[in-house]
Order: sequence, then C-alpha cells, then structure tokens
Amino acid sequence: MNQLCLLTGLTSSDIASWIQAVVGAVAIVVGAIAVWWQSRRARLEVCEREASALDGIARMLVHLKETAIEAREERKKIERWPEGHPAAPSTRSQEVAEAVRGFPLGAVLNEVAFEALLVARRASREIEPLVGPDIELDVNPNFEAVFSAYTGILEQQIKQLRAEAERRLKGEKPLRESKPTGVASR
Repeated sequence: MNQLCLLTGLTSSDIASWIQAVVGAVAIVVGAIAVWWQSRRARLEVCEREASALDGIARMLVHLKETAIEAREERKKIERWPEGHPAAPSTRSQEVAEAVRGFPLGAVLNEVAFEALLVARRASREIEPLVGPDIELDVNPNFEAVFSAYTGILEQQIKQLRAEAERRLKGEKPLRESKPTGVASR
C-alpha cells in the first residue's frame, strides 16, 4: 500500500480526494462571496446614480427658488435692467422655470423626484406673474404671502429630494418606489 501518513492510514488517492474536496469547498465559498460583492457593488452604483439624479433635480429647484427671489426683489425697484436683458433677474428666473417645466418626466424613476418636479412646475407657473419684468410700485401684501408660500413649498421639496438622495447613497431603498408603467404587480 502507498501510505503517506502513518498516523491516519490514508493512501495518496484518499489524500488527493480530501484536498480536492477542501479546495472545491473553498472555491465555492470564494465564488459566492465574489457574486455577493459584485451584486452589492452594482446595487450601490445604481443607488449612487439615483442619488446624483436626485441631487441634480434638487439643485435645479434651488436655482428656481433663488432666481425667483432675485426677480421678485428686482421687480420692486424702479431703476433696474431693461426688460428681456439676459442679466435681468426676471429673464434668468424665466429661463430656469422653463427648464423645470421642460424637464422630461419620463426620465424620472423616483417617486419623490417625480412629485417634486410636478410641484415645482406648478409653483413656477403660479409665481410667474409675481416675478415677471413688470414694475410693481404698490406691492400687494397678498402677493408677498403667495410668493412666500410657494418658495416655502419649493424649499420643502428640495429638503425631501436631498433626504431621498442621502437614503440612496446609504444604499437604502426609496421611500416610495415607482413601478414602470405597463408592468403588472403581483
């Protein structure tokens, strides 16, 4: 007999079988860990892309709010930029509002971002007459209250978008997950 180990009584073919079994088990464990790591990494990359998109929409809403505030303040002045001038706050506000209204809703897969864009679109339409290029000598206090309410709504949407972006960066599931259209839920 071809015994390699005097204490165990195993033959060389028995030892080869055991080594093959141990190496196979280690390979299975390493393979499982590799698959888990790759799927986790892919999921985190998706989360990072979603967080980046949410942050981009939040920044767009920040610009909408800030340009509207600038335009509102400029509107109260007597000496200001000529109407339609590219540096006029009302022109910049109108451009940002058009960008918000023109953002493709089909590209938004996150429910929080979708809702924020809908709210921002409505707010931009509602405050447009309040930030336009017309001079406003006698400011109606109701206009100020309406404008403040809409900027508050925009600020709330910005906070929700940023909170959702933070959740996605941590790898957490969306608060409200939207389902692609045409797919039946089980």
